[in-house]
Amino acid sequence: MYYLILIVVSLVVAGILHYALKEKTIPGGYWNLLVGSIIGAFLGDLILGDWAWMLAGYNVIAGIIGALVIGWLYTLLFNQKEPTNVAK
Repeated sequence: MYYLILIVVSLVVAGILHYALKEKTIPGGYWNLLVGSIIGAFLGDLILGDWAWMLAGYNVIAGIIGALVIGWLYTLLFNQKEPTNVAK
């Protein structure tokens, strides 16, 4: 049940990040955000510990925080700038 909740939190956070950052070109798009969110949700629960909203031994709030942070860092590191029409 722990991993099911982790996956659901990751899916929701990846969807929110994908919708909020749709003007940025990210390699891999939603799927890479999902992988980053899964890693962040796991690390958030692991590092921030047991407090707030616990569900089946999983700290939902810490997972959301971790997934948002790792997803945001991923977009900062791997954002591809689209070429502008400077001169032709």
